[in-house]
Parts: sequence; C-alpha cells; structure tokens
Amino acid sequence: MAQEHVDLISSLPQDILHKINSFLPLKEAVRTSLLSTRWRSLWSPTTVNHFAAGDSPISAFDAVKDSLEAVGALLGSYESPEMRKLCFQFPKGDVTVLATKGVEKELHLNFFHSKKEDKSYYQMKVDFGDTTLINITNLSTLRILHLRSVVGVTEDFASSLLTNCQLLQSLRIEKCEGLKRIGIEKNESLRSLMIVDCMDIENVTVSATALRSFVYKGLLTQIHMKNALNLVDVVLDLEGAFGNSDFDCEEVLSLFSSLKEVETLTTSGWLLEWLCSAGVIFGRLEFQLSKLKQLRWIDSLMDNGKRDSLACFLNICPILEKLFITETSDLSLLSSTLA
Repeated sequence: MAQEHVDLISSLPQDILHKINSFLPLKEAVRTSLLSTRWRSLWSPTTVNHFAAGDSPISAFDAVKDSLEAVGALLGSYESPEMRKLCFQFPKGDVTVLATKGVEKELHLNFFHSKKEDKSYYQMKVDFGDTTLINITNLSTLRILHLRSVVGVTEDFASSLLTNCQLLQSLRIEKCEGLKRIGIEKNESLRSLMIVDCMDIENVTVSATALRSFVYKGLLTQIHMKNALNLVDVVLDLEGAFGNSDFDCEEVLSLFSSLKEVETLTTSGWLLEWLCSAGVIFGRLEFQLSKLKQLRWIDSLMDNGKRDSLACFLNICPILEKLFITETSDLSLLSSTLA
C-alpha cells in the first residue's frame, strides 16, 4: 500500500513560513503561493483604505502624503516579503496601489484606476518629485524598484526619484502615461534600467557610470546615453513607429555610437532599414561597435530590404560571434554563428 504523502512544511506555524520566504528572492517567494492554500494565504495583501475629503489641492496632497507614508511603513522592515493593497477613494473614482516588497530591498508598485477618466483627475497626486517634502527615509535604502501604471508624473520624475533612492541599482518604469522625459544625471549606483511601453515619452537621457543593462521597449524616441563605459547589454525593441519627437538619422547614429562598449545588442530590423533608406552606409561611419559579440535582430518578417540593411550594419561589428534573427509574427528564431 502506497504511503500517503504528508505536507509537513505547509503545516508549520505561519511565522516559520514567513521566515522561509525571507530567504528567497522576491520572484521565487511569490511563486510559493502556488504550493498550497496555506502558502497562498501568506500573500493575501493587507488592505489599507484612504478617503479623500474633496477635490481641493489640499486633499490631493494629503492623499499623496498618506500613500507615501504607507509605502514608507511597508519598507520599515525587510525581514520578510510582504504585499499591501492601498485603496484611495476619491469623489471621481478609486485608485488602488498594489505594493509588494522583497527582502533584498526590492519594491514593486502597481497602480490600478477604476475608470479611464479618473487618470486625469489623479495625475496631480502621483508626483515623486514631492517626496522631499515628506519624511520617507525608508526610500533611501531601496535597491530594486518597479513602477507600473503611474500617471501624470513630472518631467523631473526619474532624477527626483533617484535623489531619494541613492542606492538604487535596478529601476523598471512600465506603462506610465504622461511621462515625457526621463533624465538621470551623474548617477553612480544604477546598474539596470528598463523602460517599457511609456507611450508619451519624448526624451531619455542617461548618465550612469555603473549602468550595465539598458532595455527600452516602445515607440522610437530621443535616447541619449552618456558615460556608458560599463554598459554591456542593450535592448532597443521598437514598435515600428516614431514617437512624439522630431529627429533625424544623426540622432539615431549618435545613439549607436554611444554603444561602443556594448557586447550584446537587440535592435529592431525596421530601424536599420530606415537608416539605410535614408542614405546611411554603415561601413563608412567613423565608429564601430568594436566589442559587440552578440546581435539579436527582431522584426515581423525578413524581406530583401531588411536583409540588405542587416548585412550593411554588420560592417560595424568586426568581432561579432553570434547573430540571432527573430521573426515576431510566428516567433520563429533562427541563429547563426559567425566564423
């Protein structure tokens, strides 16, 4: 007779289960919620309700203050992972912030809006540039931060945020409507920057000497990389359309010239084809991607024009070892190893 399996770990006291979670990276800790109902209960978010008294700027500021203080309280201890749901109720709709922290000084903030029109109402309330007016010292210890669906942030959003998070090593900004500019100047701690589907972005300027990975996914916009001496991995996943800025080939070539130290590059095929159609001959440029070892080309299809533009681009990749061609329409992946 087969011995019945007994789940001894799930039957442990909740404090011990929290302690087990505390030894795991946040991504792995969240996955424990799939093990059983008992583990899932560890990730039932604590709900904190906030009510705004009216539409006045004072009530709006109070709502921001409450939200930041709640996040600060969440970050008061990194002894165990935790999830907290912050619910803000306004006369014109509700906003919910799902805050998840990890033991490795990691914070994820995901914003949900009850109605589409509520975003314009809430935009004056989510302004991390005002965090200096509020005593949230716990933000200064963050190492990893992921912001999703924050709307109406100011132009100095990133620089103000990094001023309050001087030890931040990884920053991901995703689907933040209204964000037009990201400026990071003279930063020495940031190692990874990811900007995903921020459709209003017009300019990205980054000067971060320790930056090793940069990922940009969205519409083509102005991107300026300065002092990128340690940058080795870059992804430019562009959606086949121009963003909200007017620029020419020289600005795109200037971006490529700032990637001379990069070893792994992912880029969109249509961008290379556009440059070639505008008269760019890569083999005659004054720079080369002299350290590039791996190139990933992505597009919906590979036709003659894109093939020729790729061949032209390879002229500035003298030590390339691997070329991956990804056709996103059917997710087929072809790889070639160069001699």
